[in-house]
Amino acid sequence: MKIGILGAGAIGCYYGGVLAKEKLDVTFIAKGRTLERLHDHELIVKSIAGDFSLPVKVRDAENLEEDFSFDYILLAIKSTALEAVIPELSALMGPKTKVICLLNGIGNEERLAEIFGADHVIGGSAFISIIREAPGVVNHVGDGTLVIGEWQEDSQVNETLHELKEALLHSGAEVRITNHIRQIKWEKLLWNITYNPLTALTRTRVGEALADSDLHGLLERISEEFLEVAAKSGIQIGEQYITGLLFPDEKIQNHKTSMLQDLENGREMELDAILGFAIQTADRCGAQVPTIKTIYHLLRFMERRNQ
Repeated sequence: MKIGILGAGAIGCYYGGVLAKEKLDVTFIAKGRTLERLHDHELIVKSIAGDFSLPVKVRDAENLEEDFSFDYILLAIKSTALEAVIPELSALMGPKTKVICLLNGIGNEERLAEIFGADHVIGGSAFISIIREAPGVVNHVGDGTLVIGEWQEDSQVNETLHELKEALLHSGAEVRITNHIRQIKWEKLLWNITYNPLTALTRTRVGEALADSDLHGLLERISEEFLEVAAKSGIQIGEQYITGLLFPDEKIQNHKTSMLQDLENGREMELDAILGFAIQTADRCGAQVPTIKTIYHLLRFMERRNQ
């Protein structure tokens, strides 16, 4: 099996690293400092399951020659960069290639299906806590499950997807295949919309926000508003995602959300894929989301000032 990793950030480096450690044929598609780092140094993965480092194959995303031999492209970029990487994806999507979309928010798989066909898209959600410390250096600080599934409804799961799952399981990563990936994307968004925006706005980690009475109340209101949007959209969020939402695993308490990391590093935040989607959907279905709207506009202001 041949796998490309497009997006060598926290998620891409971690899953690409564990697959490379399992001796799969893994190639990282990177640019800038990350390309330089992986070309000259080993990929470093710090992990609660055990640290490791290893040399990896890497190709320059900005000078990418066509290669249609990949079985899977693991796409682990920011949702804000999706349109910009379409040319790179097009150079790698052969007749048998499928893209595993691990982007935050909702709407990304739909866009990929428009371009490449739903039968070439695997939806995914990574319920895991990983921090990018430096180019080619990531820290896996909180365990969680990678959930993947065929985007084309009623499609039979490709046998190689089961092989990929087994390789990840053998590496110690948690992964499962689902026939309900659209539902899972909503359930992942519940966590993201509850924690990402508010921790970015207040520059707090998950545990800090939960421990503060004012912020805890806001976390509750955000989640309640999103659950109303889901209910009015005909989406039934699994009870396990609701009851455990404000009582996360102790290892997640020190988690720095991806949106906070983006803000601190001057990168564009995934405001539209997370907050914008909820606001637009609320407008269509008649749900009221005043807290979500307020935080969205505050973060847009902060982003403009930050840039």
